[in-house]
Amino acid sequence: MKGGSFAERQTAAFSTLYKKGFTMDKLIFLCTGNTCRSPMAEGFFRALGGEEKTGLSADSAGLYTSDGLPASENAVTAAGELGADISAHRSKALTPELAREAKYLVCMTGSQYDNLCAALPDCADKVFTLAPGDISDPFGGDLEIYRKAASEIKAAVESIIGRLAK
Repeated sequence: MKGGSFAERQTAAFSTLYKKGFTMDKLIFLCTGNTCRSPMAEGFFRALGGEEKTGLSADSAGLYTSDGLPASENAVTAAGELGADISAHRSKALTPELAREAKYLVCMTGSQYDNLCAALPDCADKVFTLAPGDISDPFGGDLEIYRKAASEIKAAVESIIGRLAK
């Protein structure tokens, strides 16, 4: 990732894409298994009015997952405590087609960013990370670990909504 602060790079990239006339229709949050971090991000985006404020629909997917898995119990609880209901979530794997249809692909870690750009170089201009630092994977952790991740994710999603608001 190149020079400038994280917020400056992210805002400039989103603004450039918007000015080029891209139809802003879908933002996909990505993590490893699509059962913890990315469903929470999707849920917070919706709960915070991100779809209305940005004109983007939210979705989520996993880089290494199977379709149809529920969100982890602790993710449902932690997200719910902060206002996002993800109880009906079911995982899905990111496919090349899904990636190409999205306007933005938002990863939880720098390594996910790097791996996705390498795997789908034609999508690299729309791949970003949710926050300047990695959002740690809470998978398998206790509820406190999930609460910490949920809090970090919610704050980062609020920031993205603020930058993308119409």
